[in-house]
Amino acid sequence: MVAVSFIWLLALPHQGYSKRTYISENALLPGSANVRFDYSDSLAAEAYRDTIQRISTLSSYERAQALEQEFSKIGLKAATQNYTLNTSTDSKRGVNTYAVFYAPRSDGTEALVLSASWTSRDQTPNINAISMLLALGRVFKRCSHFSKDIIFVVSDGDADGLQAWLKAYHGNEENTQDRTEETLRVRSGAIQAALNLDFSGVGDYNAMGIFFEGVNGQLPNLDMINTVAAITEGFAPVELTLHDELIPYTPNLTKNYLNSLKRMLYMMKYQAVGSPTGNHGLYLKYKIDAITLYGFDKPGWHSSRYSLFRLGTLIESTVRSLNNLLEHLHQSFFFYLLSGVQRYTSIGLYMPPVIILGVSFIFQALSLWGHSSDLPSELAATAAGNKAAVALPYSLRSRNYKVASSVLAMSLVAGLTTFHLLTQQFGFPGETPLLKFAASVGVCSMLVFSAVSSAHVRDRILKSTSLKGKSVDKTTSLSSSAEPAPAADWIILKTFILALSALIVTTLSALNFSLAVSIGLIIVFPYMTFRPSHYKVLSLIQIVALIAISPPGLMFIASWWHSKDMSQVLAWVLEAYEVLGTWLLPTICCVYWPLNMAAMVMVLLPVS
Repeated sequence: MVAVSFIWLLALPHQGYSKRTYISENALLPGSANVRFDYSDSLAAEAYRDTIQRISTLSSYERAQALEQEFSKIGLKAATQNYTLNTSTDSKRGVNTYAVFYAPRSDGTEALVLSASWTSRDQTPNINAISMLLALGRVFKRCSHFSKDIIFVVSDGDADGLQAWLKAYHGNEENTQDRTEETLRVRSGAIQAALNLDFSGVGDYNAMGIFFEGVNGQLPNLDMINTVAAITEGFAPVELTLHDELIPYTPNLTKNYLNSLKRMLYMMKYQAVGSPTGNHGLYLKYKIDAITLYGFDKPGWHSSRYSLFRLGTLIESTVRSLNNLLEHLHQSFFFYLLSGVQRYTSIGLYMPPVIILGVSFIFQALSLWGHSSDLPSELAATAAGNKAAVALPYSLRSRNYKVASSVLAMSLVAGLTTFHLLTQQFGFPGETPLLKFAASVGVCSMLVFSAVSSAHVRDRILKSTSLKGKSVDKTTSLSSSAEPAPAADWIILKTFILALSALIVTTLSALNFSLAVSIGLIIVFPYMTFRPSHYKVLSLIQIVALIAISPPGLMFIASWWHSKDMSQVLAWVLEAYEVLGTWLLPTICCVYWPLNMAAMVMVLLPVS
């Protein structure tokens, strides 16, 4: 079953297991409307670009005020929003700017959002994107055919600014010592969809990437991506790709498969970590379909370059398509894997392999559960030699759950303690996330050491007791002999570990498929094959492998892979939990790490 699961997962990028995307919502009509963005608006965008470039060097408050004035000059109702966010690693303050174009022939109950952050994903000023917001506001102001209001949001900081704006917009005015958002003075209706723009610098681009993964692996309706893809194919030709990875087409089937596999692995990587790949991911928490359009320039790439003129026509045409919606996007898929902009794999094809992987854990757990009740071989032979048959219920040995349940309970408490240590502020001198993480590793190590030591002491006591009470007559029938010793503790503990692993993988697959697959593939071989051994070298190898796949080991590997300090990786995970509410930290601390500690104890338990 594990082999079938692996082969199935590797077969998913093949074209035979994917379909070509299509527009499910007929009301979108992508590329059918005549856009109003013309050459004069392109010149206006270039003028705004000079203005934005000048004010981008000002403080947060000053540039927000300057941008508010620019929106007001267009004729839009604009305002600013101050916010404060205190995390365990930093304290952030900023000022957002937002403006609303009220559709002249609507009742203001529905709205679309165009947003951009002051900082691009490549950590440079997002000048072209903000300039495009101003130019589009100028275009929309002279249009009378919109059925939805258009909200323009320029967020400060990274994701924290837009998160503060969305919380205030949806009435969640939560003011605590960690978070404070100013109430919004300008509002509109329910947000139906959003486009986040990321076009850094002041130059042209030769490719456009779509980022669509949201918080905790949430995905927008596939029609959001399909609409942009349809417009870039004909109306506003632009080289479109997933994320920022350009892969040339080749007639070689093997290379095409490897390219599709690479794109799918990129998507699964972004989904598994749970952090959004752009500010669009914050909208998905509020059931607002959104994507990020990212412009980048790849030297030597063969596609033609595009300027603000083509970018403006593309964005306006996309907004015009979303403006046609009569209801929330619901026709297309919300669960999918993409191996290309126009190739998708539905949930009916990618869900079975992870379920098969989870069932394989269950089958081995049931097998161990059955073996744990079997008689030892010498007692079974004695029973076979007796004249009187022994009834089945009396020929099974008992199971001792004390060690297994105690280890799992202590592991869970250690995981919860680790999570509490990392997410709480205690105020002692020199308190840092890395120091608290080191303390957590110490707590977990002491738990493993104490559990293993207690188990070995208990095993020695049981052995000495059994030797003292050994019967002199070894030919006595089984019915008159002492009750067989209970099953080995490690068998019961491994049974529980496998059963809980199956529960976690299968349940998590419906919430975050990529995270479930990642956890399943990491633990499947160690948890299934590892067991106590008389050979110390083999036990040492197993422990080293379990330490390598433990959270500290994985964090060390991640910091080495990305050439960053462990403190930076830990700060990123903490900030993702505290600011965005991702599940990665609680899943690792409260689910993954306790099972990992229990597996270490299992390997070091007495063999018999």
